[in-house]
Amino acid sequence: MRRLRCFLRGRLFPCALLLALAVFAGVVLAIRLPRLLAPAALLERALSFIAAGVLLALRDLPERKIAKLVLLCFLPWMGFILVLCFAETDPPARPFEKKGEGGTLFARVAALAKERSGAGPAKGTLSYFPSGEEMRRALRADLEGAKRRIFLEYYIIAPGKFWGEILRLLEEKVKKGVDVRVIFDDFGCSLTLPRRYAKELSSRGIKTAVFSRLRPRRGLTRRDHRKLFLIDDVCYTGGINLADEYVGERIRFGHWKDSAVRAEGDMTGFERVFLKTWYALTRSKEQLARAKNFEEGIPFCVLSDGTERGERLFSRLLPILIASAKKSVFLFSPYLSLPHGMVELLGAAAASGVDVRLMIPHIPDKKIVFFLTRTYARELLRMGVKVREYTPGFLHAKSISIDGEYALVSSYNLDYRSLYVQAECGLFAEDPALAAALERDFLACYEEGSPVKRAGPFMRLLGRLMTLFAPLT
Repeated sequence: MRRLRCFLRGRLFPCALLLALAVFAGVVLAIRLPRLLAPAALLERALSFIAAGVLLALRDLPERKIAKLVLLCFLPWMGFILVLCFAETDPPARPFEKKGEGGTLFARVAALAKERSGAGPAKGTLSYFPSGEEMRRALRADLEGAKRRIFLEYYIIAPGKFWGEILRLLEEKVKKGVDVRVIFDDFGCSLTLPRRYAKELSSRGIKTAVFSRLRPRRGLTRRDHRKLFLIDDVCYTGGINLADEYVGERIRFGHWKDSAVRAEGDMTGFERVFLKTWYALTRSKEQLARAKNFEEGIPFCVLSDGTERGERLFSRLLPILIASAKKSVFLFSPYLSLPHGMVELLGAAAASGVDVRLMIPHIPDKKIVFFLTRTYARELLRMGVKVREYTPGFLHAKSISIDGEYALVSSYNLDYRSLYVQAECGLFAEDPALAAALERDFLACYEEGSPVKRAGPFMRLLGRLMTLFAPLT
């Protein structure tokens, strides 16, 4: 009931109401008017042609264009509205230069990451947390010791015990002169935070910016999905949002399995990621803090993608990571909807003798998306990839281990939104210890997991149909 009240009072409700009215009007017009008025049928065709022309002229993914064209065929009126409302019209960003194509895997990833974020590889100490409960204890200790800055950038912040204890510490640090800043996503927090929560935080001395207020065309699709907690020379990233279910304080969808990584060292990369978004939202440009000299430690690099158009880092890195594997690739992902080429690449790796394994949830948080995830999982199973479901509940971890040597822990899902649309971040390291910790966590979940449920003929056909619309999910 609390979430329902928050939805009815919040900023998402007007958008949902307008969309529902548009769907209703589109269905009525599609069914009734052509029968009653011949010119309406002619107008319907004309609008469909116009929408199709606009769609073909856009610089967009072919998969997204196909999905929208299919929608136009089924619902011409509704398709016309959606194509115009959700058309991507941002100018394309400068494409990547052809760097990072040679050398070791880490050198290639680091070169591409530097080109994307401007921050080169760094060194430091890394710690892996296989659950939100473990991360929470370390995070609290780091917060209590903060001296200079605390930067937070999160998709979801929800009132509760976890956020409550963080907020109390943030207020204490503000009084001691620590620079505390918070960025949260307007859509991600639409069901959890009041409309004027940014002003409430600002009144407590916490500098606050809200990412992309909800609006048609761009505000509903391009979101800030990052999980980034920067404290002095320490940063936490991964899949864990600031809500009670992520740390075991609240039970949702069974046991909530998540993970995160803590990096202590040169934080220039993560600082650049945060301040770039901060400047875009507030127009307050600042100099980067002088980085400490960390000559010893584990080499790592910061991965990030924004919401601007153009070639994105993770969509380019994921095929490189898969193709570089010689022994094993272990992947955690709560959602699964990949371009056909990446599905084929995973299958080819498995066929070449690489141990390719994937863990997905068993209890879904979004049933339609989960149905799509299972459809892709069955396709991968037919190609020789080993896929299991996390039986105790919902798996939200997003990480990849390669050959027991390389590890990636991030906010990236294995879906179109993370690949091509949303702002994301993560950490990639050449660290056998971190990779081994991730592999132990993965194999423990894999042994506890259950096989993907088989689908009947009708469900297989429905799944094939839904994959047409996967780029729009």
